[in-house]
Amino acid sequence: MTRYSVQRFRAAVLHMYLHIAAMITIPLSALYFLLAATPDRGVVPFAFALFVLWLKWRTRHSSEESLRYAGWFVLMIMCLMLYGAYTSNESLHQEVWMMIFPIAFAPIVATRERLIWIVIGAVGLTSVMMLRPEPLTTISTFVFVIAYLTLGFITMMLVRHNEQNIERLAHLSIIDPLTRAYNRGYLKDVMVSEINRCRRSGQALTAIMLDIDYFKMFNDAYGHLYGDSVLEQVADALKRSAQRAGDYVFRYGGEEFCIITSGLNRDESMQFTEKLRCCILELNIENQRSPHRRLTASAGFWCASDLGEVTPSAMLLNADNALYRAKAAGRDLVVDFDEMTTTDAEMAQPQGVVI
Repeated sequence: MTRYSVQRFRAAVLHMYLHIAAMITIPLSALYFLLAATPDRGVVPFAFALFVLWLKWRTRHSSEESLRYAGWFVLMIMCLMLYGAYTSNESLHQEVWMMIFPIAFAPIVATRERLIWIVIGAVGLTSVMMLRPEPLTTISTFVFVIAYLTLGFITMMLVRHNEQNIERLAHLSIIDPLTRAYNRGYLKDVMVSEINRCRRSGQALTAIMLDIDYFKMFNDAYGHLYGDSVLEQVADALKRSAQRAGDYVFRYGGEEFCIITSGLNRDESMQFTEKLRCCILELNIENQRSPHRRLTASAGFWCASDLGEVTPSAMLLNADNALYRAKAAGRDLVVDFDEMTTTDAEMAQPQGVVI
């Protein structure tokens, strides 16, 4: 999630740059052609404007896919900087062109690519300074390159600091503050992406709904503060038991948790769900209000091997119906939705699975 947030930020900056570039270069090229004493220079901003318009068309759908074209935009910005540094004069100094490139490329490329681009820019700037019709002195060229590198590194540090803040905020937005499990708001995003991924890979996807038994009575007997502590312990136990790359643990609401896992068949999903139920039992937390005298949990799951027409709501509804059947059958057990009879499915009552 945090990675996607940073990518969306980069894509938004790229779209903003394209919009600004189009607004500047199109009238600038027209002015050069109509008013400037050297109309041939209008060809450069005009060509750049055409390129920007093409990029705007290619990235018209605001998504992370537009970042595939970020490298092309950076390359054109660098060419524009080098051209400006080569043709600069007293009315438009080299410093102006030198500042364009670091500020432009840093927010729209990945962290590992920034150093490469700044080095390429420094080499290009040095070469252009030496090839100018009126080349600068060695000292002046050295000063320009050092100033360019300093500006570049400062810009990269600021951009990275901003991205880290975005990552922190994105992380906080998907985490339940009490249990530190993922929250319900993040569940739909994960399910949509996991369903699409499993469709492409041919893997099965399993949704598990797990509920702590008699938890309302537990709170009444032991107090809500202790109840919150127990929820934290339960979430930690679930996260320790669900550590594969495709495992996600969500706090669905109250004392109910949802676990999404992929790559397991029905038998493996049953074993995995039993493992989750047992990990709560192994906490050995007393619950005098429960017939089992200990804290227990009921769980229902649905393993979908054919995801062609499956929706996130359907998966959660089926898993929730299985959970309802487990609670109706005495609690502290696991029910597979596919093993429920038609009568069981009709009797099951949805527990509020809208996402």
